[in-house]
Amino acid sequence: MSRLAGATELGGRIALTRGDWLTGRVPAPGRSRAAIVHDFFVQDGGAEAFAVQFSRMLPGSPIYTSFFDAARFEDRIDPSRVHTWPLQRVFGPTAAFRRLLPLYPLWFAALRLDSADLVISSSSAFAKAVRTRPGSIHISYVYTPMRFAWGLDAYLNGASFSPLSRLGAMAMGPLLRRWDIRTARRPDVIVAISETIQQRIRRSWGRESEIIYPPVDVTAMPLAQGPPDGYLLVASRMLAYRRLDLVVGAATRLGRHLVVVGDGPERARLQTMAGPTVEFRGRVDRQTLVDLFEHCQAYVVPGTEDFGIAPIEAMAAGRPVVAYRAGGVTETVVDGVTGVFFDRPSVDSLAEAIERADAIPWIPMALRTHAQQYDTSAFLSAWLRLLKRLGVDPELYTPT
Repeated sequence: MSRLAGATELGGRIALTRGDWLTGRVPAPGRSRAAIVHDFFVQDGGAEAFAVQFSRMLPGSPIYTSFFDAARFEDRIDPSRVHTWPLQRVFGPTAAFRRLLPLYPLWFAALRLDSADLVISSSSAFAKAVRTRPGSIHISYVYTPMRFAWGLDAYLNGASFSPLSRLGAMAMGPLLRRWDIRTARRPDVIVAISETIQQRIRRSWGRESEIIYPPVDVTAMPLAQGPPDGYLLVASRMLAYRRLDLVVGAATRLGRHLVVVGDGPERARLQTMAGPTVEFRGRVDRQTLVDLFEHCQAYVVPGTEDFGIAPIEAMAAGRPVVAYRAGGVTETVVDGVTGVFFDRPSVDSLAEAIERADAIPWIPMALRTHAQQYDTSAFLSAWLRLLKRLGVDPELYTPT
């Protein structure tokens, strides 16, 4: 690809000419020996929390992304470090960011961070595509191979997409899979968030990877001191593949109080099917969520999680997990000790598991002790060992 021409920096962000958008290299603002790349900072999810950890591990390094919501993240990331794509100026950190799917591959494939000796990409889809110079080290922390390329059926099944949107997604699927495989060759080292994702990477990309479990701030979670308040809890983005319909259906059938935290395109459909015992809280602040963990009867994972931060947080609070036996929770939940599994993705199977969990005398401190192995300190220690083993200059990162 040819070098970009005519790039200018405006307000700490890079503005590109029309030719630049398609043809190649995005220069870093000045000489930077390390850089971070993340898909987008629009919503407060697990991937964004992990990217924040990288921003602390590589202090002062520029962060490249598509959209950045400063109002949501400026207390954790200095906005002056963040360099967004041109569409940030047009739309701002829009909630409709998913509709721009065809454009993300163009943007991230055009990023060339030639000045960086170390690049860490934080990728659930696009960030791994960044180009680096020969001799540098590019480590990609992968949350999953692109979900809407490899898991399109699960992504669309039961979702409230229009027929036209479904046809468009199905037509793009083969193109996205080829792009995903091709750009997966760019990182020097791939780190998966779980064994589940490691296997998915091997199956989809034909590459081997290491595993570093994501960070969970276990020490910041208060341990429950009294009996639970009897409600079930689930906190999730309301996307069809998360299978919130199962827990809403099970709570409605059992007449159990269920608190649903989160928002997303499936909220209206879920509210329509919910009975009077199901309470939708929408987005809540962190302290409210912590209080809900502390006082719930059990936390429910109705779908397949790539890893699952919230189940760890529930266990850190001393509360058990009721989970579908698939994905990352099979690596973090011990059946009968820290939670209960159900084996069929059905309302009946989940309802039976909830009743089994009710009958077990859980020991809060035992659940918390189990959760401590996933604390943020373990995540940082694993990354520092990896960087040292790869021979990365210690001046580029910090243990705090």
